[in-house]
Amino acid sequence: MIPKGLFSQIALILLSVLVIFTYVKPALLVTKSIEDKITLYQEQQQKVTNVNKKLAHLKDSVANVASTDKLHLLTYMPNTIDTIAVPRDISFITDEAGVIIKDIKYVGAHKAAIGVVADPSLQDAPDAHIFSLVVDGSYSQIKQTLAYFEENEYPLEVHDLVIAKQEGGFLEATMTVYTYNRALPESGTSSQ
Repeated sequence: MIPKGLFSQIALILLSVLVIFTYVKPALLVTKSIEDKITLYQEQQQKVTNVNKKLAHLKDSVANVASTDKLHLLTYMPNTIDTIAVPRDISFITDEAGVIIKDIKYVGAHKAAIGVVADPSLQDAPDAHIFSLVVDGSYSQIKQTLAYFEENEYPLEVHDLVIAKQEGGFLEATMTVYTYNRALPESGTSSQ
């Protein structure tokens, strides 16, 4: 039966509009929301895949480090720190640079917080050994001392440096110097 009256046709049009707004449109919105979530998930999944590929590449790079380079690392990061030898080495460096040591002492050790991608065979975090140093010299001599610290065969990092002017044109440099050690891998040997 097809309604023939004007009111019945208007009622059918209103009913169809009502069906569109109450059922079809919300269903389309839910579908659009699901499609947006799927697209976002696919984008995030691609990002994760790219990060995993990069991580695998970096892991392969670390695994392919030559054994001679690993030995160089062990020289640079020795198994132990000799708290007598380090001040002696610092003394040799300062003598070479021409500065005068006023005071040098071992402050102590703590676990270092450095963000280095390490060889998996070197599991232990390095220990930082801290030395305080006070020297007198000219600007160029103090600068040369810092340059010699950079060239040392094991790390000597200056973390704090205060320079004060002294009588006679000299400068007094008070600094905190860090050096590091790490445990050897089980199959390794110490080079220091």
